[in-house]
Amino acid sequence: MKSFLAILRGLFESIIAATRGAVSPILLQRVCLLLLVAGLWLVPLRAQQAPATAAWQGVLQNAARAPLAGATVRLSGGGNTAEATTGNDGRFRMQAVPVGRYRLTILANGRTVESGQTVDVGPESAPVAIEISDRGELTMSAAQAQAGTGGEALSSQAVSELPLNKRDFSQLLLLAAGTMTDANGATNFTQQFAINGQRGVEATFAMDGADISDPEMGGSTFSNFNVDAVEGIDSTSGWLPAEVGRGAAGFTNIHTRSGASGFHGSFFEFVRNSAFDARNYFDHPTPAYPGRIPPFRRNEFGFTNGGPVYLPHVYDGRKRTYYFVQYQGFRQVLGTTQVMPVPTASERAGVDVVKFPDGSTDTLNVPVDPGIAAVLARYPMPNNPGGAFGARTYATASKVVTNANQFSVRFDHRITSKDQFFARFSLDNLTGPTTNPDQTAIDSAFGVKYIDRQRNVVGTWTRTVSPQLTFESSISITRSTPGFPTADHTDPGLKFNDALYEAFNSAAGSVMQAYGNLFHGRENVSYLRGRHAFKAGAEVRLNRDTTYFGTSPNGEYDFGGGKAYANETILSQSGMHDIHPGDPLPDTLSGFLSGSPFAYTVAIAPPGISSGEHIGPAAINRNNVSAYVQDTWKVTPTVTLDYGVRWDLYTPIAERAHRTAAFRTINGTQQYVVNPQPGYQTNWHAFEPRVQVAWQATSKVQVHAGAAIMAIPPNIWQDNFLTGSTPFVMYPRLLSASANPIHYGFQITPNELPGVFTPGGAQIPLSNNTKSIHANTVMDVDRFEKDLAALTKPSQGVSALNLSGIDLKFNNATMYTWTLGLERKIGNLTADAAYVGTASEKLPRYSFPNAYAGASPGFAPHTEFDSAGNVIGGFGVENVIVSDAHSTYHALQTSLSGTMGHGGPGVQASYTWSKSLDDTSLVLGGTGSTGAAASGFSQNPYDTHGEKGPSNFDVTHGFGLSLAQDLHLQQAPGLQAVPRSVTGGWELLSISSISSGSPFTVYSGIQQTGYGSNGVDRPDQIAKPKLSTARKVREDYFGHGGDNGVDFFSIPVHVPGGSGPNDGRFGTLGRNTFRGPAFYNFDFALIKDTPFGRRRSGAEVMDLQFRSEFFNLFNIVTMGLPSNTLQVNQTTGEILRDTGFGVISKTAGNSRQIQFSLKLIY
Repeated sequence: MKSFLAILRGLFESIIAATRGAVSPILLQRVCLLLLVAGLWLVPLRAQQAPATAAWQGVLQNAARAPLAGATVRLSGGGNTAEATTGNDGRFRMQAVPVGRYRLTILANGRTVESGQTVDVGPESAPVAIEISDRGELTMSAAQAQAGTGGEALSSQAVSELPLNKRDFSQLLLLAAGTMTDANGATNFTQQFAINGQRGVEATFAMDGADISDPEMGGSTFSNFNVDAVEGIDSTSGWLPAEVGRGAAGFTNIHTRSGASGFHGSFFEFVRNSAFDARNYFDHPTPAYPGRIPPFRRNEFGFTNGGPVYLPHVYDGRKRTYYFVQYQGFRQVLGTTQVMPVPTASERAGVDVVKFPDGSTDTLNVPVDPGIAAVLARYPMPNNPGGAFGARTYATASKVVTNANQFSVRFDHRITSKDQFFARFSLDNLTGPTTNPDQTAIDSAFGVKYIDRQRNVVGTWTRTVSPQLTFESSISITRSTPGFPTADHTDPGLKFNDALYEAFNSAAGSVMQAYGNLFHGRENVSYLRGRHAFKAGAEVRLNRDTTYFGTSPNGEYDFGGGKAYANETILSQSGMHDIHPGDPLPDTLSGFLSGSPFAYTVAIAPPGISSGEHIGPAAINRNNVSAYVQDTWKVTPTVTLDYGVRWDLYTPIAERAHRTAAFRTINGTQQYVVNPQPGYQTNWHAFEPRVQVAWQATSKVQVHAGAAIMAIPPNIWQDNFLTGSTPFVMYPRLLSASANPIHYGFQITPNELPGVFTPGGAQIPLSNNTKSIHANTVMDVDRFEKDLAALTKPSQGVSALNLSGIDLKFNNATMYTWTLGLERKIGNLTADAAYVGTASEKLPRYSFPNAYAGASPGFAPHTEFDSAGNVIGGFGVENVIVSDAHSTYHALQTSLSGTMGHGGPGVQASYTWSKSLDDTSLVLGGTGSTGAAASGFSQNPYDTHGEKGPSNFDVTHGFGLSLAQDLHLQQAPGLQAVPRSVTGGWELLSISSISSGSPFTVYSGIQQTGYGSNGVDRPDQIAKPKLSTARKVREDYFGHGGDNGVDFFSIPVHVPGGSGPNDGRFGTLGRNTFRGPAFYNFDFALIKDTPFGRRRSGAEVMDLQFRSEFFNLFNIVTMGLPSNTLQVNQTTGEILRDTGFGVISKTAGNSRQIQFSLKLIY
């Protein structure tokens, strides 16, 4: 074992060296040596005489995976012929077939179908699954034993015919037990999935075995891949074999179609229009959209074509070379319903009604700052006083445009009778959607558009040495370029941390752009011997990414959530509550109108370092080497043991130009160092054993149990706090103080930035060759802050820097899985019930070791204060990624699949009863927006014990059902006389989902303690609300209208022993203690296939398919989460009324939508 590990380590070091230049011959030698050692050490191959004959068996099914009984399965080749007839369960077995290569022919339902694939028959040949589509296409694959305890397998016809909104195959994964949507992880606007209580980034994807997980964001690239070009989808979860790694809670492999089944293809057009649809619950006519509902137009169109490569007089590849090509276009204009709070006419005039600590209510006449007046003029006026936010409610529709073009071409070539080569190239150009349509309702320039250019190329060579021994070599490259450009690089952002109003230019010019490149190589060897099916392999993954990142380079002013102080005198109507310069402001509104924010921050690139769209540059490397060995051992005829082990090595994230920084303790003192080496520790001991046993108790009952360990690598995007930060992008943060209130319009510019020095006075070269920066160079943060204060506005005081890094002890997370299940055959149905448990430790978490912004003396140990509590030096907010989060998951998962009775529907159903607990469900979250805010931060920055609660994606009950039923109208009474061309070919399909609501947390919207403010303080709960949408005002989820806040919560400020500017304590309310509304969705498709012509085999020449699809057929209103941040008087801590708290303003699903399509299949 040690020698094997040493070889792997040497291989890995060679890979690192090779990436600095051309690939070295030594590296190639070591790759070969690794494979040789793995083969000799793991799979003892001994020459033996193969018997002259062998058995060959399998199962024959239709596209719905229903068994085909009474069909003839025939093998012919080399002068030999063998055949068998399928039983009622579709199974067949041929005894004593001469060893060799054969061509497969199927005779079923009066049709003869010949496979384009050859069949190798030999000792211990694995059982096969043969599928015949309704169009006479035949595919064959290994009938593998159960690889996981959950998931699903879907055929090409099921994938292409089930009603899929946006024809996104990933939606089918929700049919599997234990799979839920992880909205928190969907940073790249492709759906992400929380599988068995794990975060969305732990759902991994491959296409034809090539890794297509997004290198930067997680989730899947090519999720909108043309479903007509999908041969099948294999999705597994729970217990996974050793060949699956990458921290996968679930693994999905998409098999693309080949041309081996003969010349075939399709043309299609799908059409959607708002004229067909129902009104969304929150749709309201506006001057911009006076119609019944906002406009919606979608067109999806494309083609597929495949077959043998035949060029007359040039090349005849009809028996050896096949192609398949596809294109799909997507054009959509969607009017999205937006409901938000905006300033009223009286508020724009400076009127602010406030309740003061003495219990009296008075009106402040706030002088509106000229800069704020210009902002107010750009907000729309309220237009729906009866809406969720009362007199401040503005309802409209924002237009979102999405365009996509995706294309792929595949070639399969039989080199020799033992060698096959496959290659595929795919591209996907995505432009849109706009990710913040609420902002475009204020100004179209505030929009942030999602743009991605995805590419994937793969080549796989398979050599079948014998029916027992197979080698597979594969190389792939995946490139994705997710970016979120915004058009406005001038206007600063104004954010309201208590959700008083919709933010003004919330993007504030932020830059998030990644160019991810994943180079993936793998080598697998499979060997059948006796009762053993061995498999071993090695993988190499090289990430070579370039990113640009900067948050709010236009500048950001924060109102609410912390104490702000007046810049000028504000008179009260009574004259009893006048506010003078330097006095604390009583509420967020007075701070906003007077232009007195709580905080100001900005991202600034120092002179000589790229800025603008290229701010925060980083050239990122990470390498992964993996090796595994596994065996499926048929211990007895009824007991099968699957066991194996995997080893993964992930190098720390590195930056090729040394543009990194982090915190380190040097001689007992915390320092901020540039080019920290290492970035964090390397784990050389990530061994991941897997074991599962299956007992065939009877012919219809199987019991299985398993356990596994999986290493979870860091996510290159969300867990990477080494790059894109100080000193290569500066984040000064200024907090309001009585002696130094912040005035709207104050800004720090690049020209005002001082140089960066070490404590010894040496300047750190940021604009020249950053590779010359020595490892662990200490930055004098205190000097920089004081120099910055002297160069900007000394009266404003010291601006503490936001500093970022990764903890030195950061490492891979680990997931433990254990399962126990029972499977039973019931006719043509298979029922499964299983207990699935998972636990993960050392998950990444966003920590704040110097407390939050606005922390008081004594709570921020690395910040220097004067006697008055003003910041005079030291470190500001410290943003550090650590690996100390944990999660647990327990579930009863049940499923039912197959066909019901003779001619009954094909069924795939799942039900999950589960509980997922953790102390944080995500790394990055969001606060300050309307609707429900989600955060991964703890109320107490120094203690996460109080955060343990339901995961953000915890769903207690989840049910999924898909049905496919041939309507057999030609057999219906009274329709026999109608031509079969009219009554035949009708099919009804459906996908239904029902789940309990998602958890959410209530936030107080005020700084309660001396630990600072980050929008995550929680109140005390004083009464229990009856949460419901079944009332007269359905969106009033808490049920008390404008009193939702005051009737159920109180803010623990001005209490004995309290701390901070409000003398408060942490609230007793827990995290994720409330549940949102349940989710219901029922999608249906009605399909009519009309065949034209017949081939001699009995298959149709072509088929014209018309389909109508109904999404949310019953138009069930599924409400989203309510507004969950209280608005509070910043002086008294009293909760304000009529703010929209506890009221829902968005739906979680669409209203009824109808789609029509026409498809020509040949």
